[in-house]
Amino acid sequence: MSVVKKTYALPSRTVAQFESAVKPGQRSAMLARLLDEWVERRRRSKLARAVVEGCRDMADVYLEVEREFHPLEEELTRGKKRRAKPKNAVTSSASDWTRWKGPNKQGSVPR
Repeated sequence: MSVVKKTYALPSRTVAQFESAVKPGQRSAMLARLLDEWVERRRRSKLARAVVEGCRDMADVYLEVEREFHPLEEELTRGKKRRAKPKNAVTSSASDWTRWKGPNKQGSVPR
């Protein structure tokens, strides 16, 4: 990490409080850390605003897509419900039943 020396004008009261709170060998590192945190908070805040703005912009697109495809989705769902067989429906014919040789409810094989 390269180091750059800069001079800034700060209120004397702020400098006095800072110097009394931070030891002389740690002041530059403390200022660097504080400035890094401040820059990162600003970057994240800007990014969050951009995400929210993007979501607002996309809301119109999502709504348009929903309006376009919702009727098709409903039609598909209704079609599936009409074609769906009940879970307990008998689907085999009587001749299929007579060919079956598995055990009945009592555990014996029908003859």
